[in-house]
Amino acid sequence: MVEDCPKCGLHFERMEGHSLGAVAVNTVVSSALVLTVVSLALVIFGTDVSTSFLLLLAAPAGLLFPILFDPVSRTLWNAFELMMRPVQPEELKQQFQSNK
Repeated sequence: MVEDCPKCGLHFERMEGHSLGAVAVNTVVSSALVLTVVSLALVIFGTDVSTSFLLLLAAPAGLLFPILFDPVSRTLWNAFELMMRPVQPEELKQQFQSNK
């Protein structure tokens, strides 16, 4: 991921610990996906399904999805952050401010 927006110069990690929000978004969505996969498996196959079968279904979702979803979670967190705390003019890089 690039550090600054190529269009406006906004630094994406606006403060210390900013990326923790993206990690939280990724964790919540990934956990919801694993829970959904296990729940659907129990509904479809019944409750007599073995734990190893459920693990076999849920493991790929729990291991691959968070990696693939990481760029999306970073983008979502930046969008949430910008809605909660709009950009201040001093946060933009000097080279982009002079072009306005």
